[in-house]
Amino acid sequence: MFSVITMFGMDLVVTRQVSLAHSKGDTDGAVAATATALRVVLTSGLLVALAITGLAPLIAQWLHKPGLVVPLRLLVVMPIAYHAASIFIVATQAKMVMRYEFWARGVFQPILLFALTSLVLRLGGGLWGACLAVALGMSLTALLSGHFYSRELPLLPTLRAAWKSPVDPALVRMGMPVVVLGLVWGIQGSIDSLFLARYRAAEDVATYKACVIYVISLGQVRSAFYPVVCAKLPPLLAANDPGPVNAFIQRQTRWVAVIAMPLCVLFAGFGDGLLAVFGPGFVRGAPALAILALGHLFGALALPAYVLLLSGKARYSTLAGASCLVFQLVALPILVPRFGLIGAALSSALGMVLSQVVQLGYAWKIARVHGFSAGLGKVVVAALSGFVVGRALFERAPFSLPGRFFGGVGVAGVVYLTVLLALGLSEDEKTTVKAANDRIRELLSRAFKR
Repeated sequence: MFSVITMFGMDLVVTRQVSLAHSKGDTDGAVAATATALRVVLTSGLLVALAITGLAPLIAQWLHKPGLVVPLRLLVVMPIAYHAASIFIVATQAKMVMRYEFWARGVFQPILLFALTSLVLRLGGGLWGACLAVALGMSLTALLSGHFYSRELPLLPTLRAAWKSPVDPALVRMGMPVVVLGLVWGIQGSIDSLFLARYRAAEDVATYKACVIYVISLGQVRSAFYPVVCAKLPPLLAANDPGPVNAFIQRQTRWVAVIAMPLCVLFAGFGDGLLAVFGPGFVRGAPALAILALGHLFGALALPAYVLLLSGKARYSTLAGASCLVFQLVALPILVPRFGLIGAALSSALGMVLSQVVQLGYAWKIARVHGFSAGLGKVVVAALSGFVVGRALFERAPFSLPGRFFGGVGVAGVVYLTVLLALGLSEDEKTTVKAANDRIRELLSRAFKR
């Protein structure tokens, strides 16, 4: 919750403004937007750090863990460092430069955190030392992100503007609905587990959380396309022509579906095998996993919702998120006591669908944009074909659970790809596949020459 407040929606602001400025060749505009975001993030981060420092004894007392006071105070730098790094990275992504997040947060940060915490623990630093190592690692990641930012936009003018220039109130107002939306999402992410803990045994809560571990990957598929969408979509929206916007959203939705649909088939059709990893008792959560997978799939495919966020109309996404939360608050006390795991999964999945339907409705009403296409239908048909054949093998094969799982998943994957190719790829997909194939051949050729 504190992390959401610290960001203050500035990642969205930077994405939109820097993308628009980059499309016009306006470096000063990109610097000004980034500087405003940095100033807001650093100010709010400092206030949050001071609040956590002061409230640490009360938090520790509330949780009956007096040892939390010092670790909490050591970690207060994280909201500042993490979100400063986010601003720098998002600004470069808005210029369609994606490699810096990979190097900063995909390589440098995890390796550094692993090295620092391992060293501190080997030296006997204990919990306090580990927290200090994490805070240091996050701070160094922010510095590296600033260095990467300087390769695309001038860093010193940005820092000077963040220190001296007044904050643009319009940009702050643009980010405010995202703060509320983030808080709503944060509550939604935990409320179903809270109700399960209230009405059901701890085993149900553990099984449900095991299901959630899997299905969140569907949302991560959509997130993988977020940098490209955020870099390309704002200039298209600024042109005020629904045609190119719709074509772009449909293409991105189809590409998300190509990856997300097989994952949904895996979770919905073969949850028995996936949950068995946690122990035999978890297998009973397979129906809940299937329901959650369908709900999260719908969320992953709802890319038109980005039109609301990146057109300065994030308040509509906030209303959609609030409608989902209200639905869950009504549905959970009814469904969980009666149906347990399945009730919690139904509440979460239906709430997700409701939220996305509301956003899709707003996106169509405001911008005449939707994500449906014939290509998306082909992906759905291919995924359903793989599900039917693979699940049939899973049910009837005379093997143990691991054998049936891997056999069913393998057959489902082959059927999916076969049907998808038989139905035909679109021209842009053929171009993408050809480019990827050429790149692989080039890399293999270089490797063999060496």
